[in-house]
Amino acid sequence: MTVTWTAPANVLTDRADPGWEGIWTLTHAAGRAALNLADALPLIDALDVIYAAADLRDAQDHLERADQGLPARCAAVDLGPLAPADGTPQARLIIDQLTTAALARVERMTDTDMSIDKVLTLGDAASALRRARDRGTGRRHD
Repeated sequence: MTVTWTAPANVLTDRADPGWEGIWTLTHAAGRAALNLADALPLIDALDVIYAAADLRDAQDHLERADQGLPARCAAVDLGPLAPADGTPQARLIIDQLTTAALARVERMTDTDMSIDKVLTLGDAASALRRARDRGTGRRHD
């Protein structure tokens, strides 16, 4: 049995922690969703989603470089296989929702006191998140 992604994605977006942990959890969930969507599509239609998943993994790598303990402290959420009720357009919107929520938390983190190294790492993660969002939705953000 598959469950639609909408409700759990809404809970994650609303309740994920505001700091590093929330960014990691949302990024991980978006990456898993992108891989699950790619599995449901023919390869030619899945390429942009596969690249988005790679960008999300890159963002996770940057976050883990800043704090190696993140994976152990965070909820590693997988929304599961794509439910037929979700469909590809809805799945792309959910990946966008999760990625945008992670980016919003990144932007709020810039107002906190961090070392230069962490600021730069967070910036790298934000760049990867933006690339993933652009590829996953097929739109470009300037």
